[in-house]
Amino acid sequence: MIQIATAWLLLLPVMFGIGWLAARWDLRLENRMDERERMRQQRSTFKGLSLLLNEQPDQAIETLVKIAQLDPETIELHFSLGNLFRRRGETERAIRVHQHLANRDDLKPRDRDHAAYELGRDFLRAGLLDRAEASLNRVGAGKYAEPAKESLLEMYQIEHDWKKAIIAASELEGLQGKSHHTEIAQFHCELGQEALRRKDLVEAEQSIQRALQAVPNHARALILQGDYLMAMDRPTQAIEAWSIVANSHPAYMHLLADRWMLAHAAINKEGEGLDRLCELLKTQATGELLDIVHKHLMKIRGPQAANAMLSEVMQHSPTLIALSKLAETRLALEEGSANPERLLELQSILNLLRQRTTSLARYTCGNCGFRARRFYWQCPGCNHWEAYSPRRSEGAAPSGPSM
Repeated sequence: MIQIATAWLLLLPVMFGIGWLAARWDLRLENRMDERERMRQQRSTFKGLSLLLNEQPDQAIETLVKIAQLDPETIELHFSLGNLFRRRGETERAIRVHQHLANRDDLKPRDRDHAAYELGRDFLRAGLLDRAEASLNRVGAGKYAEPAKESLLEMYQIEHDWKKAIIAASELEGLQGKSHHTEIAQFHCELGQEALRRKDLVEAEQSIQRALQAVPNHARALILQGDYLMAMDRPTQAIEAWSIVANSHPAYMHLLADRWMLAHAAINKEGEGLDRLCELLKTQATGELLDIVHKHLMKIRGPQAANAMLSEVMQHSPTLIALSKLAETRLALEEGSANPERLLELQSILNLLRQRTTSLARYTCGNCGFRARRFYWQCPGCNHWEAYSPRRSEGAAPSGPSM
């Protein structure tokens, strides 16, 4: 019995050693399998990236989806897939990917904020603005707070929710450390203009004052202030407000020139108002102001005065528009004469000039090049504020969009 026990005692270390070697062998095999799996995933990832670079997005998506299914923990890959779906216009698939990430409890706060931000962008792209707002407001105060607030600001402008846009722009100032006063002033102007449209003069005055607080002597706010004063039947004060525009922002006078003349007519000083506009033509004769001044000169003082004004303009600021107006005035002067050939010649010249100036005269956005017949405070192409030059251009039409 003693001999058997001794043999077993001697055999135990041997069996333990064999078990340890077997465990090490299994671990080594498992590591090899993991390494092979990692290599396979890397090859698949590189294949997906190669397909993307070779502009084969469909095959790339199939490859990356397979990787994501094999390893659900690949968070960055899920984000990449979601963004790729969104860029391709497959917003439903992008929403599913980012919603899956946003609902995971095991994510770090930063990744959860990232998922909420991307999901908000998906909803915004899909036009689901309420859900986009809710998702973007879930983003915390980390890395994605600033882009989330920028997306909210973009969304509020699309909705024309100017009050929320003011709050978002103010919060964005604190995050970025740079001024958004121009946009804030424009948002208040939008509120003021809406109030004037519905004849809510109390709110209109408050919005205009807030716009002027954001940007003192803001051109649009001063124009609206004059409109408010005219609505209050105070033409003298309206002229005073618009005189600041004439002195500080003369390029914008064409936006209010007709109302300027109405205000002067209300106090029986039409001639004085017209003289001031004619004086501005020395520096502003290349824009729409020339059309308005010509119209009022023809009405108040006749074609002789208009002809003299246009002859002077052609000396210092020759343009096709000025030449067209000059031909129109000369035709008015010749009407009633006994020379039908001269009238026909002037009419032909006028028709040609009108056709040419109508196709060329445009306002152009300095940011994206979008061209339009009318002036916009916010570019319809890129949504930038005050990107339009207040002067119409007569240059050749660029390749960019127009309307």
